[in-house]
Amino acid sequence: MARSTPFDREKVSVRKTLGSGTKSLEMYQYLSRSPKVQSYLRSANRMAVSRLGYTDHGPVHAEVATWNALTAFDILDQTFRPNVVAEGIGDTDDARMVVLASTYLHDIGMVVHRNEHPQAAVPLASAILEEKLAELYEDPGKATDILSFMLHGIYAHDDDTQCLTFEAGVTKLGDGCDMTKGRTTIPFQKGKVDIHSLSAMAINDVILERGTEKPLQITVDMDNPAGVFQVQAVLEKKISTSGLSDYVSIEALVNGDRLILSQVKRLFRVEMADSPPSISVKEK
Repeated sequence: MARSTPFDREKVSVRKTLGSGTKSLEMYQYLSRSPKVQSYLRSANRMAVSRLGYTDHGPVHAEVATWNALTAFDILDQTFRPNVVAEGIGDTDDARMVVLASTYLHDIGMVVHRNEHPQAAVPLASAILEEKLAELYEDPGKATDILSFMLHGIYAHDDDTQCLTFEAGVTKLGDGCDMTKGRTTIPFQKGKVDIHSLSAMAINDVILERGTEKPLQITVDMDNPAGVFQVQAVLEKKISTSGLSDYVSIEALVNGDRLILSQVKRLFRVEMADSPPSISVKEK
């Protein structure tokens, strides 16, 4: 179901989803107020948008992806026990903090290069997180255990990497669901007109809510069927390696009317077969 008011990426606030006195809130305040973290995010965005013509990978993307991931966490937590809890490492607040940190920092490796940026992000994020985790946990062993979950979430956010924890899977969902037109506006305005930018410009909103057939329903609201390419090439690919694909359903709406995704995707396969081989789907 579409929202009653238009979605505005610039106004998304992770802070509003976090309870007072939680580790999640303390970690968010640390990351969002850190000059180093914010500089990394801005630098990542220069690499992505200015140098490569890709979609937003900066502070706004970090905020929106984290907000999406925490929304998915709260919905799926009713079905799953997070690995942090199931493996006896910590409680639900610890698990939410893992999702928050790994999602917020997942793209900082872009400051090095687009290629292998998940690998580059791991040592950068580790240096940022170790100091704060030492404050949050008296037991250095537990702090290290929590850090390992965060680093796995960062490393596994790439499309082709299989997530091995619930927390990493939710991080990947949060990243994949940031696909509205606001994320690609600048590359489009600079003249990047291809199937990726055109399809992304068609998407008005991505809504995560409790489903009826599966625990999590993702509704993609678009004003043009071209947006289905984003669903297929970006979102579905991430879901397929999230470890959560059996628990997520996707519904596509075009101007309020439901699309049968399988039928539209057949049309796209025919069109793409005649397209130049240089088209890349690695926009995320």
